[in-house]
Amino acid sequence: MSVNSFKPHAWIIAEDRANLQLVNGFQNHHSINTQAIGLRRPAGGWTHVLDEFEAEFVGHLRSYKTAHVILLIDFDEFGESRRAICENRIPADVKSRVFLIGSRNNPEDLRREPKRSLEQIGTELAEDGSRAEFDKWSHPHLAHNLPELQRMIPVIKPIIFQGA
Repeated sequence: MSVNSFKPHAWIIAEDRANLQLVNGFQNHHSINTQAIGLRRPAGGWTHVLDEFEAEFVGHLRSYKTAHVILLIDFDEFGESRRAICENRIPADVKSRVFLIGSRNNPEDLRREPKRSLEQIGTELAEDGSRAEFDKWSHPHLAHNLPELQRMIPVIKPIIFQGA
């Protein structure tokens, strides 16, 4: 989906199909302004997310001051060390408009307890975001995102949630 670069918007760079399914469910939530979200094909790995970000989106962020980027990766149990590697590749001048979130292992682990599709989980995460609550985000595979969500929600919520 393409966005109007002259209006506030957020691009999501998803690592793989499972992350893309979460985003699709998120976008299915009734309060999401899908015209404010740009989504590309899955990057094919967390390093490819960073490569795509650097090649295509750093310049976009510098050209469009109302642009934001969400990097959606699997931390694959590497947690803070992977977060540090990723954050080191985000230039300081755009860092306030770039957000790094993802599952502790991989998104497939989220649907095991209780059994739900990734799209259903994405919709539930959007519901939390619409209320600025973290019930679903407190899941053991997502809880490590809470500090980043606290930084992200005040910035992103007015852009992607209708009536926010």
